Amino acid sequence: MDARLRGFQSGCHVYFIFVGRQRGSCCLERPTKECSYPAILTEVDWTGDTDGLDYLIVDTPPGTSDEHISTVQYLQKAGAVSGAVVVTTPEEVSLADVRKELNFCQKTKVPVLGLVENMGSLQTTLSQLTFANGQGEDQTESVLKELKEKCPHLLDLVATSNLFQTESGSSGTKNMATQYSVPYWGSLPLNNSLLKCCEEGKAFAEECPDVPAAKVLKSFADKLTKALPVEMGTN
Repeated sequence: MDARLRGFQSGCHVYFIFVGRQRGSCCLERPTKECSYPAILTEVDWTGDTDGLDYLIVDTPPGTSDEHISTVQYLQKAGAVSGAVVVTTPEEVSLADVRKELNFCQKTKVPVLGLVENMGSLQTTLSQLTFANGQGEDQTESVLKELKEKCPHLLDLVATSNLFQTESGSSGTKNMATQYSVPYWGSLPLNNSLLKCCEEGKAFAEECPDVPAAKVLKSFADKLTKALPVEMGTN
């Protein structure tokens, strides 16, 4: 197992890569996995070329397992828990799981910096949609052709579909943020350009800065740096 650190500017995101065959699965015993955390926190030279990190972001899986408890304990011993950004998808199954996460943060005294809703809606241009009639027969070519001939300006409009809503029409994630008195940072929509950039390993906000989803991501980064400001050194 290699613990690889993917640095960006003066921040770092911790994740694990299992070196081996591309196909198949890797089983890792919990003690083996957990012992990697103190090694990362105490045996890594964080200075490097950036003269230290501004942010260390640890991405944990859903739930409230022993892994979460161990991670928080190790970070608290190092005096390095600044807060948590909690991410949920908008369906009730996910919200129920995230309520446990919020309770966990309250009990362990980890400040919740913000609550983010992921995949709350679908956004795409009309030109990237497919169309079908009532019998399910594809009509995409004819529809796009007619739009191009009669209303070409419509093809670049962004269509949005809210995939999950409460009966009142409001966001369940936003309601949960109010219930737990934590900041609601907003909703990140599904976007095919975002998915494409993720698959290709590209920075979405740099590749598509004018796409609404990129602006939402930038707003998340702005909220994080505002909640945890870092003094920038001067040369």
